[in-house]
This record gives sequence, C-alpha cells and structure tokens, in this order.
Amino acid sequence: MGMKLRIYIVIMFLACMVASLGWLTTRFNLAAAQVKGESLATENKEYAYSLEEIRWLAGIANKQVTMTNQQIELANASIEKLKQKLTESEKLSAYWYGRANPREFESLDALKAWLAKDNTDKAVYIFGSGCLTGYDCNDYAVALVRNALLDGYLISFQVQGNHMLNSTIIGNKIYFIEPQTDEVWFYGYRG
Repeated sequence: MGMKLRIYIVIMFLACMVASLGWLTTRFNLAAAQVKGESLATENKEYAYSLEEIRWLAGIANKQVTMTNQQIELANASIEKLKQKLTESEKLSAYWYGRANPREFESLDALKAWLAKDNTDKAVYIFGSGCLTGYDCNDYAVALVRNALLDGYLISFQVQGNHMLNSTIIGNKIYFIEPQTDEVWFYGYRG
C-alpha cells in the first residue's frame, strides 16, 4: 500500500470521523431541539390553558360588573323613589303639624288676604228660617274656624248677645271677624 493510499484512507477516516461528529452533533442538537420543542409545547399548552382560564374569569368578571351596574341602577331608582316619598312625607308632616299646631296670622294684611281667598262668606244665609237645614251665624263661625285650621291658622268663635262671630289674635291685638261678610275690626289688646 502506498503512501497515497494510506493518506487517502486517513483522510477518508478523518472525513468519516468529521461526518460522524457532525451527524452526532446534529443528532444531539435535534434531540435537544425536540426536548426544547416539547418543553415549549408544554409551556404553550399551559399558557393556552392559562389564557383560556383568564378569558373565562374575565367573562365572569364582566358579567358580575354588568349585574353590579344593574343593581346600582335599581338602587338609584329606589333612592329616587324614596326621596320622592320623603318629600311627600315631609309635606304631609308639615300639613298635619300645621293642623295640629295652628299659628296666628303674621299681620292684619295676611288675615285679610286669607279671608279674601276663603269662601265661608259665600254660603247663603237664611234669616230666622227655624229650619234645621238653614245656614245661620253659628254655621258661618264654625265653618270659618274649620277652614282656618285646614290652612294651619288659629281662629276661634264666640257668642256676643245672640250672635256668633269669630276672633283671632295677631301679635298682642285681638280682632273680631264677621264670618258672613269678612269684616274685620280691632277689639282690644290681650292682657
């Protein structure tokens, strides 16, 4: 065997060794890539599952937010209704307080203005009818007291001779009122 052949065999052997080494390296890299790929696939699956779980939880959270917003809307509507009822209740309370605690007129002008609006003097007077259905001075006086109470004012009635009329106090002054004509006159000071 010649020298050339030996060199050729050595070169071939070395080439085979290099090729084998390349093949082994490739095989190792392929196995490492496969392991890494499987690891990434597992991580991707876990990521996909996590992502799916996050989407599912986000869907539940969105539904809860929607339900909470609806409950807030219902609560706000209930609050508005309660505010309305409270306002109505306060008005009713003020009305009943005014009726249970009538007040004096602030001034003579306020009394005259109220009498102008009141319709007690519009009833038909039947003088000396003797009939139980007749409307006479005591009916006028009682009606004026009732109407004043309904509006939260204090008016009384009294008998002078054989005639019934009304009186009220404004400040320290006493005024008489003829309920059939709305005439008002100063009577005196309270003592």
